[in-house]
Amino acid sequence: MMEKETEMLASGDLVIDQQNRRVKLHRYEQTQISEWNKRLQELAIESDATKLIVYGKKEDIPAWQAEGYTLEGTIDGFFHGQTAHMLTRYLTKERATSVAPELAEEILALSLAKAGKAEGKVLPDGYFLREATEADAEELASLYALVFATYPTPMDDPQYIRRTMQEGTVYFVVEYDGAIACAASAEVTERMGSAEMTDCATHPNHGGKGLLQPLFIALEHRMEEAGIYYLYTLTRAQSAGMNVTAAKMGYEYRGRLINNCTIFSGYEDMNIWVKPLRPIQE
Repeated sequence: MMEKETEMLASGDLVIDQQNRRVKLHRYEQTQISEWNKRLQELAIESDATKLIVYGKKEDIPAWQAEGYTLEGTIDGFFHGQTAHMLTRYLTKERATSVAPELAEEILALSLAKAGKAEGKVLPDGYFLREATEADAEELASLYALVFATYPTPMDDPQYIRRTMQEGTVYFVVEYDGAIACAASAEVTERMGSAEMTDCATHPNHGGKGLLQPLFIALEHRMEEAGIYYLYTLTRAQSAGMNVTAAKMGYEYRGRLINNCTIFSGYEDMNIWVKPLRPIQE
């Protein structure tokens, strides 16, 4: 299994995420669920992880649940149109416990009440939208460092941003007076045929101007042109902004990942929102 494991780490089918203290499994042999559960726990001990995440197939849910996993949500169409079922197992009580579940539910209700009510906003005068290039990496890194005290990935590192661009992540930015005022990206996983709409950040001087909606529309069009039809976004459950934006933009709520990653101030719950641009398969 070690040789197979090495291949899976290289391909991204198995991820040891030390920054967020989690181990993720995207693909596995259906006949090896018990063996994988044991190996995931071993990897967690080796890497000091406290959360295991399996992107499971629908027919495998009972088998993973028998191993102690809980179904927290789904990502429609994640595997080339087939839904991924987010099965998680927590290795500490603290990691399994949401800090503010009542607030998360209030924000979800607020967001769902505004579902599909995008106003078709255009950019205000003086703002211009374009696709980012590697030449923007330094300025993008500065924006992310300003907006987020902590983040699941090292977005404050220009070299990291350049590498993600080279690996297929598409960034769009909104500029004002020659400087980046807002940014977002589509993190494409071609081997899965899906993309995460992510890395949304607005400079504090440009908040409240509705800049993200045009960015999302541009990214969605770009993904459709590239043949990536299954989009999703993970939003901070205890923060209204992106949840409301996702709901307005036609994304549908699919569950909540407890203490999923370090973002903004520490571990936070993340809501799953999906937007398939083509029919999905179960």
